[in-house]
Amino acid sequence: MKLVNLQNSDKKGSGQSKLKVIMGIGLFLLLCNQSSFGQSSRGFPGASSMRIEANSMKLFGGNVVNDPNKLNLSRKKTQIGSFYLCDDWKKADIYLVTDSSVIKGIETRIDLQRNELEVKYKGEVKVLPSFRIRSIVFNIDEDLFITECILKSSQKGFYKVLVDDENSLLCRYNTKIQPSNYNIQLDAGQKSSKIVKEQNYFIFKGADLIQLGKTKSKLKKQFNKRPKLYDFINQNKINPKNERSLVQFVDYLNNQKIQL
Repeated sequence: MKLVNLQNSDKKGSGQSKLKVIMGIGLFLLLCNQSSFGQSSRGFPGASSMRIEANSMKLFGGNVVNDPNKLNLSRKKTQIGSFYLCDDWKKADIYLVTDSSVIKGIETRIDLQRNELEVKYKGEVKVLPSFRIRSIVFNIDEDLFITECILKSSQKGFYKVLVDDENSLLCRYNTKIQPSNYNIQLDAGQKSSKIVKEQNYFIFKGADLIQLGKTKSKLKKQFNKRPKLYDFINQNKINPKNERSLVQFVDYLNNQKIQL
């Protein structure tokens, strides 16, 4: 019997067994490492910050997460214009409702949105609502404004007197906001919203306040049962959006002693 061959055979089998054990341990360690990496990635700082960054994009209302080629981030909106009739401060005499008292030569400006008069007094800005004021006379241009207190009207605000006669012509200014129509994809349109001032014209006679039509067709329809006035509007092309044209119309009413 060749013992040497048997020993070599045992050594060969033992070596193969050891190799299998080593390979098994290596495979086990590899699987453990993969498992631990997967678990640690859940708490990996980079992973959480990436999720926060992705979520923060959603706060802008965009489509960054779903479509990187389409970006709709919110933008800061601006506004053009002012709610003041005139941004500059002008000296005026204010005739108050209470005790018919008068404040003379004080700097003021009219806030059309709030129907208030801002007043500079001892280095501060004070506010007077229209219902506390009877009238305002500006010192330089002598423009006269009256309020709903004189007109006994439910439409609060300041009315500029354009014609002061038996039939008076008044103008009340309103404001509205024209929204932005900007298209970010086309880079076209108006980026900023705009404050627009509008004029509404009235005839005031006695206790009656009559608002005039804002278009030519509405103005003619308003007086279509008064042939004399209707013809005057047609022949003189009275424009209800033009102050001079309306002054001409009201002067005709007063000169002809026409009762509305």
